[in-house]
Amino acid sequence: MSRRKRHTSDDDWISTLPDELLHHIMSFLQAREAVHTCLLSRRWQNVWPSVRFLNMDAAKFASLAQFKKFVDNFLLHRCCTSLDTLWLRIIYDDSGSSYFSDYSQIQPWVCHALRSNVQVLGIVHPFMAPSPLIIEGTFNSAHLKKLHLCRFEIIDAFVSKLSSGCLALEELELIHCDICVTEFSSTTLKRLTVTDSHFTIWGWHGDLLIDMPNLVSLCIKKLPVSNPYLVDVSSLETATIYLDKYSFKNSDTHCNVLSALSNAASLESLYLTVHNKIAIKVLARDVLRCGTLGNLRTLSLGEWCLGTDCSALLHLLRRSPKIEKLILNLTDYGASNYDHPKHNADAEANSACNERETPFSCGSLKKILINCPRGDKRADTVARILFANITSKPELQINPSKRRHVRRF
Repeated sequence: MSRRKRHTSDDDWISTLPDELLHHIMSFLQAREAVHTCLLSRRWQNVWPSVRFLNMDAAKFASLAQFKKFVDNFLLHRCCTSLDTLWLRIIYDDSGSSYFSDYSQIQPWVCHALRSNVQVLGIVHPFMAPSPLIIEGTFNSAHLKKLHLCRFEIIDAFVSKLSSGCLALEELELIHCDICVTEFSSTTLKRLTVTDSHFTIWGWHGDLLIDMPNLVSLCIKKLPVSNPYLVDVSSLETATIYLDKYSFKNSDTHCNVLSALSNAASLESLYLTVHNKIAIKVLARDVLRCGTLGNLRTLSLGEWCLGTDCSALLHLLRRSPKIEKLILNLTDYGASNYDHPKHNADAEANSACNERETPFSCGSLKKILINCPRGDKRADTVARILFANITSKPELQINPSKRRHVRRF
């Protein structure tokens, strides 16, 4: 029998791997760490310049100047190697005192990524910076599929560039951005996220048109002085929308969120949260225009749908024949208001009226989850109204949380 060759501890097994596997290993490293692999052996010296996943973080450097010098040199060594993903985190520290003040300072990096056929591009600018960055110049790519921007100013001209110059773009994420646009329009976008946004033209209110017939996921949270007006979102499967007092100019504003979503035949999940009396009044009218949510499986609502008799909630349930899970999120502020003697008496009277309504079928409804502050009397009242109006008997789960003190004004 032949004797097998014994491998010593000095054997370098990793270096024998093909470049594709080495690049995959490097994709878990920061760009600076990837460069340091050239010290491992001669085999590694020419691997890092062709890595296709780059994660560059300014916080790993002693200064922004040092970070800029590193990125410039790194991209110079890459030449024209194709690039799959580039993440630029240009946040030096949490104070917001060190930042890039002008887009031109990072524009060569963005242009390099676009020329290298990047598919995922993320640029995180510190939201504590006193002013956002504004993307200027050309922004064209036939390969870019996902764009993530944090603390940028988004204007109509840039949105137009994305629509006409990035025909493969499927996912757009705008975080802590100044939204100065009147319309988001795209035939390719499938996922749109706009959260924690700002608006620089105070005193102006208007509609933000969203016309994206192939959109499957929509997330809008805290979009001030802009009423999201859905033109064509017929392919939506999941929608998360947060409306507050800054969303509408006054209670007479026209809103079509629910009525437009009822035209999305594939909509399976809807998470709708509304704060402020103006927003609640605006949405209350739209509820009555809501058609059948024929494919909806999960419905998550804030306490705006309760009112004093849960009429809006019952209206939506009647129009959701396939609903399987209902989630209600109640707040400390709402619980504090309900504890007021007059409000409590009115609610009890109206809930008694609603318990005499004609019951309807919710045969697919399997679970009702109520998240509420501990001691919130509304949870039992809502549960009583629901079970008095639906013929099925789904599982009921009430999740109480620690109640915080709410100051009354």
